[in-house]
Amino acid sequence: MILVLGSFDGFHKGHQALFDVAKDASNRMGLPWGVLTFVPHPQIILGNRQFVPLFTDIERDFIASFLKIPKVLKIPFNEIKDLSPADFIEELENRYKARGIIVGENFKFGKNRTGDAKFLKSYLAKKGWFFAAIPPLKVDGTIVSSSLVRRLTKKGHMPETEKMLGYPYFIISKVIEGEHRGRKLGFPTANLLLSEPKLFPPLGVYATATLAQERWWCGALNIGYSPTFEKGEEIRTEVYLDGFEGDLYGEMIIVLFLAHIREERKFESAQALIAQMKDDIERVKEIYRRWFYEHESLLVALDEHWRSHESYLKVLYSTQRF
Repeated sequence: MILVLGSFDGFHKGHQALFDVAKDASNRMGLPWGVLTFVPHPQIILGNRQFVPLFTDIERDFIASFLKIPKVLKIPFNEIKDLSPADFIEELENRYKARGIIVGENFKFGKNRTGDAKFLKSYLAKKGWFFAAIPPLKVDGTIVSSSLVRRLTKKGHMPETEKMLGYPYFIISKVIEGEHRGRKLGFPTANLLLSEPKLFPPLGVYATATLAQERWWCGALNIGYSPTFEKGEEIRTEVYLDGFEGDLYGEMIIVLFLAHIREERKFESAQALIAQMKDDIERVKEIYRRWFYEHESLLVALDEHWRSHESYLKVLYSTQRF
């Protein structure tokens, strides 16, 4: 088997370049290929308290499936973090019958990160394995990396994040019942259940495309504390779907972030908030229309994949402990 190694906090365009090499090598050599990643993310095990993953495991599995990665292998990082580079490779051979390795040029592994591409080239040549170390990919002259995607996301630069990922930053969530405040204001919202660690953009309002009940909806999503009313201690995430009627309680939806509209702020009255929400929705509709026509093929592909994947997601999501 040919293994693409990495932490893969999401699968950005740089990672996708590794997969292209793996597909080509797989076809030429007649060997299956897959991704080998670590759980939980090594940064968590190594004690980086500021680290929060870009995507949940469920979301990462959805991306992998959408990108047609044939197999995603997850190895507990605690089991291999103290292995020498040579022992780690032998472990991959014993566990997965590995016969080829593909990494990014800057990949480090093994105890104290002593293994690198130079070691792999030498060690695997002796074993007669396939090996490739791929240089960093650049988009618009900028090197694509998970750390860059994280910085862009944390700043709310959603179009730039999309450029680096190759798809919009998104949330997969179950809709839960809220306080019905949006409905009373004339803008009913779907409240999202967010119970797993996940990196979020700044508080505020975002233009979104939301897949619910087998169609895409223009949406305005708010992340925040609802400061106009009594401020709570928990951040809430809720999305208004333009033109939607009914409820989505208990259903799974996927929300794509298109652009940051404005920061969250406190209004003097509910009427002032309603006026602002009307303006927000007009802006969101304009952004959505433009984005939709530029990405129609992506939305069709996501819709088709969601339909084939939705039942699996529901089962998987129901097994999570919240």
